[in-house]
Amino acid sequence: MIGIYNICMNEKERLITDRLILRKFKREDAEPMYRNWGSDPEVAKYTLWTAHESVEVTKKLVDMWLEEYEDPKTARFVITLKGSDEPIGSIDIVNIKDNVPEIGYCLTRKYWNKGIMTEACKAFINYLFELGYSKILIRADVRNTGSNRVIEKCGFVFTHKEMIECRSEASPESAEVNWYELQNNLLYSR
Repeated sequence: MIGIYNICMNEKERLITDRLILRKFKREDAEPMYRNWGSDPEVAKYTLWTAHESVEVTKKLVDMWLEEYEDPKTARFVITLKGSDEPIGSIDIVNIKDNVPEIGYCLTRKYWNKGIMTEACKAFINYLFELGYSKILIRADVRNTGSNRVIEKCGFVFTHKEMIECRSEASPESAEVNWYELQNNLLYSR
């Protein structure tokens, strides 16, 4: 099991794993986010957003996210490697319905297939369970084999497939997604 610790310093929460630090976004993260994954069409390929056309788009998004931190239910982290504060991805709650969060994530292509997202996802799952959530949902495009593997490695159980309307200009058609859920059964307790 990956060692996970919550550290609160100056009201800023960080999640620390063997290789990663997950921390709250800051304004300066916009440019590296744009450079590392926000502008990459391969990262956006199976998401509901399009690759950012300019760093200004990313800056507006990060500004919006910073404002959302005022809501105590906001759970959003930038992913960094230990020893570097360079953002390489993000993970957050993308929706909450009936007190059940749906999570989503993105990762710089350079770090795909290295176990980074699995490690970050497990830390985030633990964090959400510690916040008191009893179940977590996640979905992935059926064509996104890498993301589906990460989800399964994190212990999620497949529940059903669903057709969704894509809101992305890059992918205007419908897409089939796999839905998964994970119950808090103390799998991620310390």
